[in-house]
Amino acid sequence: MRMREQRSEGVIGNITGIICTIVSVVVMIYICRFACGDDIWYDEVFSLGFIRGNIRELISLTAVDVHPPLYYIYLKAVCGIATGLWGEEILIPAAKAASIIPWCGVLALALTVIRKRYGMTVAGFFMLLVTVMPQLGTYYLEIRMYSFALLLITAAILTGIGIVCDDKKPGIVHFVMLVMLGIMTAYTQYYACIAIIGLYIAMFVLILTGKDEEKRYKLKGITVCAVASSVLYLPWIPTLLKQMGNISGNYWIQPLTLRSIPGCIKFIVLPVSGAGVLGYVAAALVLITMGIVTILFLRKKDKCGKIMVMLSIASLLFTVVSGFVLSLAGTPIFVYRYMIPALGGLYLAFAVMADRVAEGKWIPVILCPFLITGFLSIMGLRDEEGKKIVQMQHAEEVLRSIPEGSDIITNFDHVTAVMGYYRPDLNIHLYDAETDRLIRQMFVNVDDELGDDQVAELVRNESPVFFMGSFNSRDDIVADWEKIGIGSELKDSMLIERYWINLYELRPVVY
Repeated sequence: MRMREQRSEGVIGNITGIICTIVSVVVMIYICRFACGDDIWYDEVFSLGFIRGNIRELISLTAVDVHPPLYYIYLKAVCGIATGLWGEEILIPAAKAASIIPWCGVLALALTVIRKRYGMTVAGFFMLLVTVMPQLGTYYLEIRMYSFALLLITAAILTGIGIVCDDKKPGIVHFVMLVMLGIMTAYTQYYACIAIIGLYIAMFVLILTGKDEEKRYKLKGITVCAVASSVLYLPWIPTLLKQMGNISGNYWIQPLTLRSIPGCIKFIVLPVSGAGVLGYVAAALVLITMGIVTILFLRKKDKCGKIMVMLSIASLLFTVVSGFVLSLAGTPIFVYRYMIPALGGLYLAFAVMADRVAEGKWIPVILCPFLITGFLSIMGLRDEEGKKIVQMQHAEEVLRSIPEGSDIITNFDHVTAVMGYYRPDLNIHLYDAETDRLIRQMFVNVDDELGDDQVAELVRNESPVFFMGSFNSRDDIVADWEKIGIGSELKDSMLIERYWINLYELRPVVY
């Protein structure tokens, strides 16, 4: 029996699914209001820097970075269209909108493929989870590839389910779609590529160990897909090996330990808010609900449903396990946000399990902990993103007050990169440290490793010199400069995205 014929939704479940979908759309419209700000942080500087040149230059820059180029090509296309219609001043909001557009693609999948196969209850519940659950709202606003990869992986999982779970012989279009989605994901982000590999492995194992009449045909099709994907990825392999060599030594990401396992869970379920104890209570309720639903589902005689769940969560599990393996191998290159692209599969699996367990009656009860957690998460997003927009208005006034041609000294490489983007007409110097070489390559007005002698020389020149100090170390730096004849006057303080910065004007001390 095919999976899409095994529905348990009733009137209550159907209405709940419709309401969940409407709520999801309303929430996303609310999230969109926070895309209007011009605040960016360090990682987003790379995204915006890569798309300034032509496609060849873009690919060349990404080859030096630690990500493949497809997302940046997509970002350049979206921003090119938007700025062509409304002007360069909307570049940053347009870039943020490029992360919201994939959510629209996920909504389209929910209302078509998921609804047709599993019913409106599952489609609506899935849509609510993938919209309001912790972390996701932030990454629908961030100028990075996570929401784009989430759309691709979710679509690939649905394609894989269509191949594995249906008794009938899959059409060629299923295998073509699997190859296309897989290779697009592989050219988007490396951990997203690992998630696709996990999906392929799960598909192969589940078909191999099953009793499907079309087993041989499906195994042959998946094998051809894997080979075709490998061939299509060959042109990027030399670049991948070079990138791996660049990060094989010291890297900023900390190794994973056993404590990272609850950290992964916390990242997925804990609301990003100032709710304190209430947030932890909500997360605990979500975990308890997920645990109960999973146990009740596993007790059901629903072989196809269990196969579907295993396929849906395979990408997330393989991503996390690979992160631990690489960390143990001495290459800690996994952070929690790399799970984001695979969360669509997790929430699809849970929505299906909840629908089977609820049997069309109890879905509103199961929904309650997720509504509480989602509400707290969106309120946390409102507080954080709203503060950034308000503070950025003041920061822009401060930045405009700095005369053209001035020298800016920073003590934090993130601020160096952000200022290199915001004010290309200023000379940006990083004090006593080194910037990423890509930053110096993208922004010719940036240099680094500025020493005290160079600072003194700049101050003696006629051009204005300012110090953008971050962290408590700025007070020590200013005090040390005072000892060598460099005076400072605090002009203002500002918040740019996540960086609190004191702006000092430097002048020679007159005794």
